[in-house]
Amino acid sequence: MFDELTVETMRVWKEKRCVIVLDYALKITFNAICKMLLSLEDDNEMEALRNDVSEVTEALLAFPLRFPGTRFNRGLKARERIMDTLREKMAMRRNGVECKNDFLEHLLAKDNPDSAESLTDQQISDNILTLIIAGQVTTASAITWMVKYLDENKEVQNKLREMQLEIALKNSDTPLRLETLNDMHYASKIVKESLRMATVVSWFPRVALKDCQLGGFQIRKDWIVNVNARSAHYDSTIYDEPMKFDPSRFDEDPKPYSFLAFGAGGRTCLGMNLAKEMMLVFLHHLVTTCRWEVTDADPSLEKWAMFPRLRSGCPIRVIPIN
Repeated sequence: MFDELTVETMRVWKEKRCVIVLDYALKITFNAICKMLLSLEDDNEMEALRNDVSEVTEALLAFPLRFPGTRFNRGLKARERIMDTLREKMAMRRNGVECKNDFLEHLLAKDNPDSAESLTDQQISDNILTLIIAGQVTTASAITWMVKYLDENKEVQNKLREMQLEIALKNSDTPLRLETLNDMHYASKIVKESLRMATVVSWFPRVALKDCQLGGFQIRKDWIVNVNARSAHYDSTIYDEPMKFDPSRFDEDPKPYSFLAFGAGGRTCLGMNLAKEMMLVFLHHLVTTCRWEVTDADPSLEKWAMFPRLRSGCPIRVIPIN
């Protein structure tokens, strides 16, 4: 699914030659996630939902003023439209109008009021929306940063391309299989290094379950403790030359709790493997299809974005590989 979307994206890039990476990354990650969760296929329906999800995402950090025209109010209106769409989808499934093998169908299969696992329609809708927002924006941001880092490190890019072309020759299967992704060892290190340097999710709030001491500080039960992942990723006592993009630092497994791109412990990100696989698929098709040059190296970030994203969106000039 994501493989097909990425192949089509590369075809468009080769035709257009000048594109903004973030725009396409947001689109293909959103489409892939919505197909997995809801089996959405209609382009117009997908675009309307994507616009509403974007409004909700922007409203998450907005000042909570419910006045017409404010970001917060626009986000609430968009959320209402999303909930209406999801309620309509659930009604169609229950009435037998459509039946799909997807995440929504799995949740509806537990629709038994006598079951402890049963969820209300509101809970199902909230879970779907949460997964869309959490999966799309973070993965798209990580892909964009990865493209930027590889442009700045041509030796790494060229080495990767050589390895991926060998894999492409040995594996003509389309879409890429999990076994093939597992063989992309150097690409996996690039994904990890990109996630370390970008640290798309910088903070992990956790609640203390009991009184404890940490680093000489007393922490009380029920206190909220924020784990600063970025500080760990840029700590020179953990990573040599932390400001340098160096995939070889992952030749060996990192120390426990030093790589926090997806959190750690019992609350590790549920979409961790999916995000890694998406990045690997995108990376494979990108380097085996084209070379590229970033045309705006401005490192400044978007204001009021939930996650660190380049304000420019990372515009590139695409050079197809014959």
